[in-house]
Amino acid sequence: MNWATCYFSPVSKARTLLLLLLVSLTAFAGHENETTGGRAKGLGGASLTLADGWSGVNNQAALGLVKDWNFGVAYQNNFLLPELGLRALAVTAPVGGGTFALNGHSFGYSQYTENRLGLAYGRSLSKSLSIGVQMNYLDTRIGDVYGNRGTLVAEVGILLQPAEDILLAAHVYNPTRSSLADFDDERIPSILSIGGQYLFSERVSAMLEVEKDVDRPVNIQTGIEYSPVENFDLRLGFATAQQSFSFGLGYIWKNAVFALAAHWDQNLGYGTTASLGYRLAKKKKE
Repeated sequence: MNWATCYFSPVSKARTLLLLLLVSLTAFAGHENETTGGRAKGLGGASLTLADGWSGVNNQAALGLVKDWNFGVAYQNNFLLPELGLRALAVTAPVGGGTFALNGHSFGYSQYTENRLGLAYGRSLSKSLSIGVQMNYLDTRIGDVYGNRGTLVAEVGILLQPAEDILLAAHVYNPTRSSLADFDDERIPSILSIGGQYLFSERVSAMLEVEKDVDRPVNIQTGIEYSPVENFDLRLGFATAQQSFSFGLGYIWKNAVFALAAHWDQNLGYGTTASLGYRLAKKKKE
């Protein structure tokens, strides 16, 4: 299907084509495996080793380290255009020896929308090894003529802790090369990511990740997280694919977790991400 042939009005068609062009230049083009949450965005997208309420999106293996119920919502405003907004939610639920996660997002506006709903499961196999899997249903809607197309996409992750201050991770998104449509071989991106985190101290940690889409150049994502005081974090990040810089902060108040990030793409401009989570911590046995 050639999206440009959809029969909108001239103004609507021009607006849609412009937005589709912008979509193709962002990290959300064609159902890519975007990172989600203010913490991850503040770290330049380096999120494979993060065990939090958004692990079901960023790396399902990290769910093996999440032992509490979490509820989270997030909104990402890309380049100050409401049509390029991303709305997301995530829920984690520890069951038995592992943790389930339900997450979803909606990206776009009335004439172009990408929806995603995923169910994940992560489990620790030992003190140093965790694995996770997820199945996603992806849905794309373009105007009233194109209609919608849906497909299933799997992903799998692994998290390893070889030393107390080192975490290593790997993640594969869409290993089966699922396609969205037969016309012109419209395939969902297949992405391999590997990375690590080094804990300098309880207050400072650094992340480095290498991400390779089979159809795009290598993307290197780096981030630094610093906690100057308890329950407050500062974050810096950089991603090479779009020369994107990011800055973020996070604050924990009782069981609520707030994260805010600002990111700058040198080609397209400025964006922000805000997320709010709530953690139902288990009561400690006396």
